[in-house]
Amino acid sequence: MKRKKFKKISKNIFEVENALPEKVAEKIFSEFKKNDSKSWKLITQKNNAHYGHLLKNYSEFLPDEDEIYLAKFYRSDKLRNNPYIKSSIQKFILPLFKKYLKFNIKDYEIRCHKFEKNNHIRSHFDDYAGSYSANLNFNKTWKWDWGGILGIASDEKGEKLYSICPTWNSLNICLAGNKNTPHFVTPVQSFAKSPRYSITIFIK
Repeated sequence: MKRKKFKKISKNIFEVENALPEKVAEKIFSEFKKNDSKSWKLITQKNNAHYGHLLKNYSEFLPDEDEIYLAKFYRSDKLRNNPYIKSSIQKFILPLFKKYLKFNIKDYEIRCHKFEKNNHIRSHFDDYAGSYSANLNFNKTWKWDWGGILGIASDEKGEKLYSICPTWNSLNICLAGNKNTPHFVTPVQSFAKSPRYSITIFIK
Protein backbone atom coordinates (compact mmCIF):
# COMPACT_ATOMS: atom_id res chain seq x y z
CA MET A 1 0.00 0.00 0.00
CA LYS A 2 1.37 3.40 -1.00
CA ARG A 3 1.82 5.81 1.89
CA LYS A 4 -0.03 9.09 2.06
CA LYS A 5 2.16 12.15 1.75
CA PHE A 6 0.94 15.54 2.96
CA LYS A 7 2.53 18.63 1.46
CA LYS A 8 1.96 22.30 2.30
CA ILE A 9 2.31 24.26 -0.94
CA SER A 10 1.49 27.64 0.61
CA LYS A 11 -0.34 28.91 3.68
CA ASN A 12 -3.64 28.38 1.82
CA ILE A 13 -2.89 25.41 -0.46
CA PHE A 14 -2.18 21.78 0.44
CA GLU A 15 -1.77 18.47 -1.34
CA VAL A 16 -2.09 14.84 -0.27
CA GLU A 17 -0.51 12.19 -2.48
CA ASN A 18 -2.03 8.67 -2.47
CA ALA A 19 -5.12 10.09 -0.78
CA LEU A 20 -7.14 6.88 -1.18
CA PRO A 21 -6.07 3.25 -0.83
CA GLU A 22 -5.05 2.13 -4.32
CA LYS A 23 -7.86 -0.42 -4.68
CA VAL A 24 -10.43 2.21 -3.70
CA ALA A 25 -9.04 4.73 -6.21
CA GLU A 26 -9.10 2.06 -8.93
CA LYS A 27 -12.71 1.18 -8.14
CA ILE A 28 -13.85 4.82 -8.27
CA PHE A 29 -11.90 5.30 -11.52
CA SER A 30 -13.74 2.33 -13.04
CA GLU A 31 -17.08 3.87 -11.97
CA PHE A 32 -16.16 7.10 -13.78
CA LYS A 33 -15.09 5.27 -16.94
CA LYS A 34 -18.23 3.15 -17.20
CA ASN A 35 -20.59 6.05 -16.42
CA ASP A 36 -22.73 6.34 -19.57
CA SER A 37 -22.86 9.56 -21.57
CA LYS A 38 -26.48 10.25 -20.58
CA SER A 39 -25.39 10.43 -16.95
CA TRP A 40 -22.98 13.29 -17.68
CA LYS A 41 -24.68 16.68 -17.80
CA LEU A 42 -22.91 19.46 -19.69
CA ILE A 43 -22.69 22.55 -17.48
CA THR A 44 -22.18 25.81 -19.38
CA GLN A 45 -21.94 29.01 -17.35
CA LYS A 46 -21.75 32.64 -18.47
CA ASN A 47 -22.00 35.64 -16.17
CA ASN A 48 -21.34 39.17 -17.43
CA ALA A 49 -21.48 40.72 -13.95
CA HIS A 50 -19.43 38.10 -12.11
CA TYR A 51 -16.14 39.98 -11.87
CA GLY A 52 -17.70 43.36 -11.16
CA HIS A 53 -18.66 42.31 -7.65
CA LEU A 54 -16.20 39.44 -7.16
CA LEU A 55 -12.70 40.69 -7.88
CA LYS A 56 -13.15 44.47 -8.17
CA ASN A 57 -9.73 44.88 -9.80
CA TYR A 58 -7.83 43.57 -6.79
CA SER A 59 -5.02 42.55 -9.10
CA GLU A 60 -3.66 43.26 -12.56
CA PHE A 61 -3.21 39.50 -12.94
CA LEU A 62 -6.87 38.57 -12.35
CA PRO A 63 -9.86 39.33 -14.64
CA ASP A 64 -11.02 42.95 -14.89
CA GLU A 65 -14.51 44.00 -13.85
CA ASP A 66 -15.78 44.15 -17.44
CA GLU A 67 -14.72 40.59 -18.30
CA ILE A 68 -17.13 37.67 -18.54
CA TYR A 69 -16.99 34.62 -16.28
CA LEU A 70 -17.19 31.43 -18.34
CA ALA A 71 -17.17 27.74 -17.46
CA LYS A 72 -17.83 24.54 -19.36
CA PHE A 73 -17.57 21.03 -17.94
CA TYR A 74 -19.56 17.86 -17.27
CA ARG A 75 -21.11 16.85 -13.96
CA SER A 76 -22.74 13.57 -12.90
CA ASP A 77 -25.36 13.32 -10.17
CA LYS A 78 -25.40 9.55 -10.66
CA LEU A 79 -21.78 9.32 -9.55
CA ARG A 80 -22.30 11.91 -6.84
CA ASN A 81 -24.94 9.63 -5.29
CA ASN A 82 -23.01 6.41 -5.86
CA PRO A 83 -22.93 4.62 -2.46
CA TYR A 84 -19.36 3.38 -2.90
CA ILE A 85 -18.05 6.84 -3.79
CA LYS A 86 -19.94 8.47 -0.93
CA SER A 87 -18.73 5.96 1.64
CA SER A 88 -15.13 6.17 0.38
CA ILE A 89 -15.12 9.96 0.75
CA GLN A 90 -16.50 9.66 4.27
CA LYS A 91 -14.08 6.93 5.33
CA PHE A 92 -10.81 8.04 3.74
CA ILE A 93 -10.97 11.71 2.69
CA LEU A 94 -12.91 13.59 5.35
CA PRO A 95 -10.65 12.36 8.20
CA LEU A 96 -7.67 13.97 6.44
CA PHE A 97 -9.01 17.43 7.25
CA LYS A 98 -8.96 16.59 10.95
CA LYS A 99 -5.57 14.87 10.77
CA TYR A 100 -3.64 17.44 8.75
CA LEU A 101 -5.59 20.71 9.10
CA LYS A 102 -7.16 20.25 12.54
CA PHE A 103 -10.49 21.22 11.01
CA ASN A 104 -13.79 19.82 12.26
CA ILE A 105 -16.21 19.32 9.39
CA LYS A 106 -19.77 20.56 9.93
CA ASP A 107 -21.11 19.65 6.51
CA TYR A 108 -19.83 18.87 3.03
CA GLU A 109 -20.91 18.45 -0.58
CA ILE A 110 -19.38 16.35 -3.34
CA ARG A 111 -19.54 16.86 -7.11
CA CYS A 112 -18.19 14.51 -9.77
CA HIS A 113 -16.69 16.14 -12.84
CA LYS A 114 -15.38 15.32 -16.29
CA PHE A 115 -13.45 17.77 -18.48
CA GLU A 116 -13.17 17.12 -22.20
CA LYS A 117 -11.84 19.16 -25.15
CA ASN A 118 -12.14 22.94 -24.51
CA ASN A 119 -13.74 22.40 -21.09
CA HIS A 120 -12.49 24.96 -18.58
CA ILE A 121 -13.37 27.22 -15.64
CA ARG A 122 -12.33 30.88 -15.43
CA SER A 123 -11.06 32.49 -12.23
CA HIS A 124 -13.42 32.27 -9.26
CA PHE A 125 -13.61 31.86 -5.49
CA ASP A 126 -15.24 28.98 -3.59
CA ASP A 127 -15.87 30.91 -0.37
CA TYR A 128 -19.65 30.70 -0.98
CA ALA A 129 -19.49 26.90 -0.74
CA GLY A 130 -17.47 26.36 2.42
CA SER A 131 -14.25 26.89 4.35
CA TYR A 132 -12.21 24.51 2.17
CA SER A 133 -12.54 23.16 -1.34
CA ALA A 134 -10.71 20.04 -2.46
CA ASN A 135 -10.19 18.20 -5.74
CA LEU A 136 -9.60 14.46 -5.78
CA ASN A 137 -8.07 13.41 -9.10
CA PHE A 138 -8.55 10.19 -11.07
CA ASN A 139 -6.26 10.46 -14.08
CA LYS A 140 -3.88 7.57 -14.72
CA THR A 141 -1.72 9.75 -16.92
CA TRP A 142 -1.77 13.51 -17.38
CA LYS A 143 0.65 15.85 -19.12
CA TRP A 144 1.15 19.54 -18.41
CA ASP A 145 0.38 20.55 -21.99
CA TRP A 146 -2.88 18.60 -22.12
CA GLY A 147 -4.47 21.52 -20.25
CA GLY A 148 -6.91 20.94 -17.40
CA ILE A 149 -4.32 22.42 -15.05
CA LEU A 150 -5.57 23.80 -11.75
CA GLY A 151 -4.15 27.29 -11.33
CA ILE A 152 -4.35 28.74 -7.82
CA ALA A 153 -3.32 32.28 -6.93
CA SER A 154 -1.45 32.70 -3.66
CA ASP A 155 -4.04 35.23 -2.46
CA GLU A 156 -6.70 37.58 -3.80
CA LYS A 157 -3.98 39.87 -5.21
CA GLY A 158 -2.93 37.07 -7.53
CA GLU A 159 0.74 38.07 -7.69
CA LYS A 160 1.95 34.48 -7.47
CA LEU A 161 0.43 31.45 -9.15
CA TYR A 162 0.68 27.76 -8.29
CA SER A 163 0.04 25.34 -11.17
CA ILE A 164 -1.14 21.89 -10.11
CA CYS A 165 -1.31 18.89 -12.44
CA PRO A 166 -4.32 16.57 -11.74
CA THR A 167 -2.17 13.53 -11.03
CA TRP A 168 -3.48 10.11 -10.08
CA ASN A 169 -5.07 9.75 -6.63
CA SER A 170 -3.95 13.20 -5.46
CA LEU A 171 -6.04 15.51 -3.29
CA ASN A 172 -5.59 19.26 -3.78
CA ILE A 173 -6.96 21.37 -0.91
CA CYS A 174 -7.59 25.14 -0.94
CA LEU A 175 -8.58 27.39 1.92
CA ALA A 176 -11.74 28.89 0.41
CA GLY A 177 -12.95 31.22 3.16
CA ASN A 178 -12.53 34.99 2.89
CA LYS A 179 -11.60 34.86 -0.81
CA ASN A 180 -8.09 33.58 -0.09
CA THR A 181 -7.52 31.48 -3.19
CA PRO A 182 -8.85 32.57 -6.60
CA HIS A 183 -8.39 29.65 -8.96
CA PHE A 184 -9.23 28.35 -12.44
CA VAL A 185 -8.90 25.29 -14.67
CA THR A 186 -7.16 25.76 -18.03
CA PRO A 187 -8.88 24.45 -21.20
CA VAL A 188 -8.34 20.77 -21.98
CA GLN A 189 -6.55 20.43 -25.32
CA SER A 190 -7.77 18.41 -28.31
CA PHE A 191 -4.74 16.12 -28.13
CA ALA A 192 -5.32 15.06 -24.51
CA LYS A 193 -5.55 11.27 -24.61
CA SER A 194 -8.30 10.98 -22.03
CA PRO A 195 -10.93 13.05 -20.20
CA ARG A 196 -9.94 14.73 -16.94
CA TYR A 197 -11.82 13.10 -14.04
CA SER A 198 -12.13 14.58 -10.56
CA ILE A 199 -14.32 14.85 -7.49
CA THR A 200 -14.72 18.29 -5.93
CA ILE A 201 -15.51 18.37 -2.23
CA PHE A 202 -16.75 21.53 -0.53
CA ILE A 203 -16.05 21.41 3.20
CA LYS A 204 -18.08 23.54 5.60
